[in-house]
Amino acid sequence: MRLYAGLFSIAIFIFLIDIIFFLFFLRRTKNKKLWLGISLGLGVLYSSFWLWLFLTSPESYSYLQEDNYPLFFLATSIMIILYIPRLIAIIFRLILFPVQIAHLLNRKKAHIISLSLAAVFFIISLFGIFVIRFQFRVIEQTIESQHIPQSFDGYRIAQISDLHLGTSDRFKQSFNKMVERINELDVDVVFFTGDIVNNFATELDGWQPILNKIKSSDGTFAILGNHDYGDYVKWESSNDKQQNFRDVIAFFDDINWKLLKNEYTYLTRRKDSIILSGVENWGHPPFPQYGDLNKSLPDTINKPVLLLSHDPSHWDAEVKNHEAPIFLTLAGHTHGFQFGIRSEAFNWSPVKLRYDKWGGLYQQKDKYLYVNVGAGTIGFPGRIGMRPEITLITLKSK
Repeated sequence: MRLYAGLFSIAIFIFLIDIIFFLFFLRRTKNKKLWLGISLGLGVLYSSFWLWLFLTSPESYSYLQEDNYPLFFLATSIMIILYIPRLIAIIFRLILFPVQIAHLLNRKKAHIISLSLAAVFFIISLFGIFVIRFQFRVIEQTIESQHIPQSFDGYRIAQISDLHLGTSDRFKQSFNKMVERINELDVDVVFFTGDIVNNFATELDGWQPILNKIKSSDGTFAILGNHDYGDYVKWESSNDKQQNFRDVIAFFDDINWKLLKNEYTYLTRRKDSIILSGVENWGHPPFPQYGDLNKSLPDTINKPVLLLSHDPSHWDAEVKNHEAPIFLTLAGHTHGFQFGIRSEAFNWSPVKLRYDKWGGLYQQKDKYLYVNVGAGTIGFPGRIGMRPEITLITLKSK
């Protein structure tokens, strides 16, 4: 039922945008009947594309199958590139309408302003698909805490998250550059905070020679994200789902990344140690809660804890008030909505409506949370103002 409701919502959105855009901007043109036909025709074609994509085989959710990824991403790209700019033009035309009524602006100038803003977003969207999504940004942070042992003063961590390799199968070269950037940082350890795939283990084919090149003195540690369990596909059998999950797990061994599934290990420097804990995905519904924080910690905790947890909402729900000295939690998941502004002066993304802590560093007393906005993409194969991120964290003993 949700499948059909989603399809119906998309169709309504498309036709409303087409009709309102025609009424606002095209109905007074000389060839208004032609423009109306073009607008409605494009709407029918685009809606039919979604219809085919969703309903080819609704019992198996075929639109989520790996072979259909390029078509699904094409559909979302058309939505972002063609329909969102029209929506922007409509919104600004409505905003400017009172100004026009007050005779402070004529209709033609109001049209020009609205359409110009839509054109700007159109260009930015194209730039986000073909340029920004491949421009990895290193963001540096220093975490100073009394819990950090003196031997770990200056300890350097690289964090990456949300690779979603199935989206980028045709752009492996860009991830080669990511690996090169990480290795240039010469860090002590690398952490990956979940979502290596969109759904399927087969998305990992051909990635081993790239990802196993990541180097650090203490190795690479990883956790699972909500997409790594195969929960978003209706499998033919539970055995198929379990085998897919086993294959995803096996890939981490293939690339020499130590996967922590509600487990812990130790990072050691001389006589000092930090407990490294990794939980499975824990999120608010509809996201799964496979994570078990207590299970991922030793029975007796006499050392500081660094936690890897994919979903940042876990920090507010369980981590920040936990009795264990978890001085730093590293998370991902939000992608920064792949849309927004990140700068030293101003950070904003619409994902803040869903996640209060969506990107960057957060602190409560002596506990820190850092949310990485990801390296890959999901849904829309682009990033608008939200560059893919490599986080460089330096620990400082207080």
